[in-house]
Amino acid sequence: MKGLRILLVDDEPLMRLSMVDALEAVGHDIEAAASGTEGIDAIHQRPFDLVITDLRLPGADGLAVLAAAKERLPQTEVVMITAHGSVETAVGAMKLGALDYITKPFQMDELLLIVERVGSMVTLRRENQDLKAVLED
Repeated sequence: MKGLRILLVDDEPLMRLSMVDALEAVGHDIEAAASGTEGIDAIHQRPFDLVITDLRLPGADGLAVLAAAKERLPQTEVVMITAHGSVETAVGAMKLGALDYITKPFQMDELLLIVERVGSMVTLRRENQDLKAVLED
């Protein structure tokens, strides 16, 4: 599996750095943002396979980042992270198009498993598009 292009949006520097390190170590191309506004700007500048965003952020919140990602490129997968999880918030994020929802504190292995699952989905989607293109030719 080719590495994913991932946008990571988290305002906690230590958490952001540890996630970037873990994801880069397994071969993904990571761009990090410290606020929702920075994340939305990055989404408008280039496409991402996956956006991992904290729910509570300075500037725009994680739900605004989710909406921007889905508006720009609907097939972009989004994973929400929060320390203030509730069932209502999780359901709301899923209804807006989030793929998954993780509550802090979490094990890095949990995040890596979710990213691996997204990688499989993206690979299948790309293969499907390639096969369609071949059939159209």
